[in-house]
Amino acid sequence: MHTDEEIQIGHKLGFTGIAGVDAVSATANEEGFTPLNAAVRAYGWDRDLIVEASIECNKRQETAILNYVTPTLLLVPRLVGKLSYKYTVEGCAIDLLLACKYLKVKRLHFTHFGFMQSIKARQHFVKILEIFMNPLIEIPMEELIWEIDFRGLRTLQAAYHEVRIRFHLPEQEPMLVMAPRFEYGMPIDAGDGYSWREFISSDL
Repeated sequence: MHTDEEIQIGHKLGFTGIAGVDAVSATANEEGFTPLNAAVRAYGWDRDLIVEASIECNKRQETAILNYVTPTLLLVPRLVGKLSYKYTVEGCAIDLLLACKYLKVKRLHFTHFGFMQSIKARQHFVKILEIFMNPLIEIPMEELIWEIDFRGLRTLQAAYHEVRIRFHLPEQEPMLVMAPRFEYGMPIDAGDGYSWREFISSDL
């Protein structure tokens, strides 16, 4: 769950990596305190390379596969202000799915809605789930780990059941795992009368 400070200032700071995933998917938004930048800090990826790849991803309007980082990073273009087919929610979801199929991704950490600020996400969720849950689409993926801002959790659950019923899929409740809380550590003296505090998992 996010801290009050993250919500108030609209910054995504904490990120929890998941052991055993084959890939992490994130929106190619390298500006500011986004889920992508939180992942970059958590995994220790080269930020300059990620920024360069994000710019190219948005320019080409297609999913970028970065297999020189661990786990593999799949960048999806930003949707803001774009009108072409690939920039629709459905187009991005299909392109991401094709990348996962090409890489034979079995476990995907889907981070695109890990921090939500004033977004009407219900239809976004439905459109994405209609791609990933479609029984007529064969994919090697065994587990989609959808990281969701707790403010959008009920909306995602409702969207899931809407799509499940539409596709006549067996009744099954997705497993819900709460990410660890983050908090600021003890002040550390930086000299000259200044101090700083590290933002860390409260489980540490």
